[in-house]
Amino acid sequence: MRMAFPTARMATGGFREAVRDALVYLLGWPALVLQQDPPTWDRWRWLRSQLRSGSLRTLDAGSGSGAFAIYAAERGNVVLGLSIDEAANTRAARRAALLGVRRVGFRRADLRQLDVIAPELGAFDQILCLETIEHVADDAKLVTDLAALLRPGGRLLLTTPSAEHRPLVGESLSATEDGGHVRWGYSAARLRELLAGAGLELISEQYLSGIVTQSITNASRLLARSLGPHAAWVLTTPLRPLAWLDRPVTKLLRLPWLAVAVVGVKP
Repeated sequence: MRMAFPTARMATGGFREAVRDALVYLLGWPALVLQQDPPTWDRWRWLRSQLRSGSLRTLDAGSGSGAFAIYAAERGNVVLGLSIDEAANTRAARRAALLGVRRVGFRRADLRQLDVIAPELGAFDQILCLETIEHVADDAKLVTDLAALLRPGGRLLLTTPSAEHRPLVGESLSATEDGGHVRWGYSAARLRELLAGAGLELISEQYLSGIVTQSITNASRLLARSLGPHAAWVLTTPLRPLAWLDRPVTKLLRLPWLAVAVVGVKP
């Protein structure tokens, strides 16, 4: 059962968060994805084809807004989302309640210390690690720690920027682990090496978010600088259906993809 929409937050909470919550309440789960950059929708389309349904135990490592953790719970999974951002965890839990999704929880955790908290977490049938590994300096340790949490036959679903992608508006690298990207991206070959080093077998490899999605994202970011994020979202959201042209146009023009997505299975 859905939680009643907390109208009191309109007066006491931030207007922006209240609007976002209202969209979630009215539109359901898709609003969680539509509120974010266009590449998020591409990640969901990929996840929809790779995520196993049913009463499996799933970890979302780097759960952020909680959109994908909530989606996995709606597919029947029992889900735990981990994020170092406690405010994001609070928002994600609130939106899960708004949607009436009960099989998901969120916890504050530093993914660099997964090996320390592993006994508390237990084992998982599948793990999501979407657009997270590029934020962590010791990426090999992260993948190894995630693999250690998988049951035999469990799968790691991972996406990250491609090493060949063109810079998005405002994109930059950080010299420290301050929440920004610490590396530009990954080649498929490097991800295969990381999976193999963690004892995982690669079973799927794809590229996501072509030139159309990248162009819409850049337009939104440029508009946000002059008009603000709300106006940018309103003006560019109608363009999102054009992303269906992404794959043929990107292949035809032989342009680089934004992200690479892999699935590894634990023998």
